[in-house]
Amino acid sequence: MKAYAFESIKNEFLDIYAAIRDLTDDEILNGPEDMFRSHFEKLQRLIARDVDDRLAKELLCDRELKWITKHISHLKKLNGLRMEIRFAQSIIAAPDPWTVLRGFVYYPNYLRLADMEYRGADLKSGDRVVFLGSGPLPLSLICLCKQYGVKGMGIEQVPEYATLSQQLIQTLELTEHIQMVQGNHFSLPLNEECMLVMVAADAGPKDEIFTHLAKTLPNGARLSYRIYEKGLRRLVDDPEALNPPPEFKEYLRIRPEPPVNNTSVFLVKDIKRQRMSLASFGQT
Repeated sequence: MKAYAFESIKNEFLDIYAAIRDLTDDEILNGPEDMFRSHFEKLQRLIARDVDDRLAKELLCDRELKWITKHISHLKKLNGLRMEIRFAQSIIAAPDPWTVLRGFVYYPNYLRLADMEYRGADLKSGDRVVFLGSGPLPLSLICLCKQYGVKGMGIEQVPEYATLSQQLIQTLELTEHIQMVQGNHFSLPLNEECMLVMVAADAGPKDEIFTHLAKTLPNGARLSYRIYEKGLRRLVDDPEALNPPPEFKEYLRIRPEPPVNNTSVFLVKDIKRQRMSLASFGQT
């Protein structure tokens, strides 16, 4: 029975891959949505399926599937980016932007994620956070600001997305609380005090980001990022996010409750821990 489930799920991924593998980045971002919408909807239903944890691990270890799901994950991120761009544009053009924003299908998810970040980093009203890879629709910052009075800076490396997010923040009249800039992880550290550095789920490459932050952030700095731990969603996650450098110590992991699917992982830079680890290594 388990072997049948393995082959059935693998074949579903193969079918989806066959349908979308030849799509270019430009086609997903700018082409007619009818070309691919049904396939991504099928993918969403597939990865949302509740499966046995052992079966999920076996699928993760399948070499053919690992290569295929990496490409599917890339295209899935582009489809999400397309959605964010379109929705940011619709908010900016709307006579009542906050009503449109609250109508976003994933708005409740981001409210819950903001609550997880607020609790996990022990933030307070007036605290400042930095969000790496904030994208054209920086909902995490917007929700933290609106719900908890947290101030923030969003850093986005693609110039047109940074510009779009700046226009969005202006439209929502949040410019006194949220600053959007064009840059990347090499823009850190900042001169201003920051209580938390948040790394977006789609920010990458994760290994390069974590390595730079491990070298440049001050001792005691807090960092958060998001991963998938549930079911088949792990197959389209970034494996580099699972192994941060030894300078960072995980101090908390908040697992999701509906409608959220992401686990929020919280790290603190701990040089003492790194030195102990190196000392132990030298003794072996």
